[in-house]
Amino acid sequence: MSWGQDFLNEHVGYLQKGDFDGLMNAHYHEDAELVTFEFTLKGKQAIKQYLSVDQPQKSGKIAGMTMDAYAESDDVIIFTSSVNSANLGVFIARDALYVKDGKVFRHIALTLPPEADKKIYDAMVKKS
Repeated sequence: MSWGQDFLNEHVGYLQKGDFDGLMNAHYHEDAELVTFEFTLKGKQAIKQYLSVDQPQKSGKIAGMTMDAYAESDDVIIFTSSVNSANLGVFIARDALYVKDGKVFRHIALTLPPEADKKIYDAMVKKS
């Protein structure tokens, strides 16, 4: 496996165990940022709050997840995955991680709510 696959597997492992302190300590810079279409969070504490409380309340229990696309460079990991969640149903997670000194410096989450993805898809089909 590559460095990025190892990093991402470890990252997901922390999330699955609910070990957000471990995730923050091992994988995020003190001054890390999480950037989304809805908001930008600065610092490990704000990111931890979002990943451990806010996001799970929004999506609900995760019933399953598959990796759909993956690529990496020397310091960037990008991926998409299909996620089946209790509250949102199936949605596509789109993320990029800029890794500096072995830790996430910028986490870009381009995930859209399922209804927004459907609207885009329907518009594309209509144009075809």
